[in-house]
Amino acid sequence: MTSFKWRTLATDLAKKRTRSKPESSFNRTTPKKVRLSETVRLIPFDTLREESLKWYQDPESMRNIVGVRITYTKEQIQQMYEWQNDHGLLYYIEYKKDKKTQIIGDVWLAEDDYAIVIDKAFRDQHIGRMVTKYFIFKSKKMGRDFMTVSEIFNWNKASQKMFTRLDFFPFKENKDSWSYRKRLKNLKKDKHNLK
Repeated sequence: MTSFKWRTLATDLAKKRTRSKPESSFNRTTPKKVRLSETVRLIPFDTLREESLKWYQDPESMRNIVGVRITYTKEQIQQMYEWQNDHGLLYYIEYKKDKKTQIIGDVWLAEDDYAIVIDKAFRDQHIGRMVTKYFIFKSKKMGRDFMTVSEIFNWNKASQKMFTRLDFFPFKENKDSWSYRKRLKNLKKDKHNLK
C-alpha cells in the first residue's frame, strides 16, 4: 500500500481523502513533554499555534518542505497537523532563553517518515540535530530497523548535511530529491541473537 506523504497535502487537500487508519506501532497514550536541554523542549501537539503560520506561509521555507514556492492557509496547516497527529508522533519544538519561551518549529515521526521544520531565525544552532538524535533514540526503543526521511530536496544542502552527519544515507532518488534512511539495528548483532 502506498503511503500518503504529508508533503503532498497541498495538492491533495482539495480531494480531502478519507482513509481508514492503518495499524500503528505507536503507543496512543498521551505524549509527554520532553526536555532535551536547558533551552529546548518538545511539546506534544495540542492545537494550531500561530507561530506555525510563519513557517508554512513563507515560500522559501516551503520550497525546502514541499519542493515548490507555495504557502499553506491556516486551514491547510490545521488539516496537515491533524493528519500527522493521527499517523505518528507530532511535537512542537520549544526554545527557552532568558525566561522567555517560544515555539520555533515542529517535528513528526511516522512509521515510514520523519520531518522537521525549524524557524529561520533558529537554524544553524544544531537544534534540528539535537531533536533528530532524540527521535533516533525513540525509534530504536520502538524496535525499528530503520528511520526514513522520505524527501530531502537537492537544493536543501543544510538538511542533507545534517542528516548525513547523523549517518543517514540517500537510498532512493526521486525527481528533485532523495529519500534518506538510517539503519537502527546492527544486522550482524541481530542475527547472532537469533541463534
